[in-house]
Amino acid sequence: PGATTHDNMEPELKRNAIDLGVTEQVKFLGQRWDISDWLDASDIFILPSKAEGMPLAVMEAMAKGLPVIATAVSGIPEELGETGKLLPNPNVDPKGTVRELANTIEAWAGNSELRQSVGKECQLRAEKMFREDRMLQEYMDAIAEALSREREVEKSSITPQFQEQIKLVESRLRYSTLVWSAWQAYCQGNTSGMVRSLQESLTCTPFLVTETLFNWVQSFAQFSSEKGEILDTYSLINSAEWKELVATILGGEFAFAT
Repeated sequence: PGATTHDNMEPELKRNAIDLGVTEQVKFLGQRWDISDWLDASDIFILPSKAEGMPLAVMEAMAKGLPVIATAVSGIPEELGETGKLLPNPNVDPKGTVRELANTIEAWAGNSELRQSVGKECQLRAEKMFREDRMLQEYMDAIAEALSREREVEKSSITPQFQEQIKLVESRLRYSTLVWSAWQAYCQGNTSGMVRSLQESLTCTPFLVTETLFNWVQSFAQFSSEKGEILDTYSLINSAEWKELVATILGGEFAFAT
């Protein structure tokens, strides 16, 4: 047990390097915290794993514009897509894995233009697929879809009181999801989308109307802060769309202190 862990394999790998006479070419750096700098100094990123989840290491290397060579295990094929070099699964075809790894390294090591081209493809895929806002939006879409599905609850298995608690939790989650979607729309300059989401959030808000309006602004500010940004509250509440939305809700003028 544990034979595949870093701690257990390092002595064996070091002995192999000595036996092969490649100690000058192969370096064991141990635990590092300056990974970004090492990626910048690299020409090729290789991850010949037998088992993975959805490795962040591959995403990070792709985002850095490195050409990636990795084995077809777990989530790696989804990450690489048609970019980089996907090696055979070493659990199925170990000899094929080694053979294609050696051939790819040989081809890429001697061709800088090819490395740069493959690296650029990897980077473009990373920029498209692994953006935080895209992944968060997909999570929110999944939550919204789940909450919108009609499902029958067997009354015999769940007490009315517990059913009511479930409804309250679902309502609050739906409200938070809609406010987040409104903020996303605002950040993208889609003010009409912002208004639609905020209007819909009124149907499930846990607050009074005026409290909801303040919560919208507070939530927008919090979401921006979590991304390391500062929300321009003045521009938000003085936009024509915001003023029109507030006037529609309250039936008159309403102002936020800034």
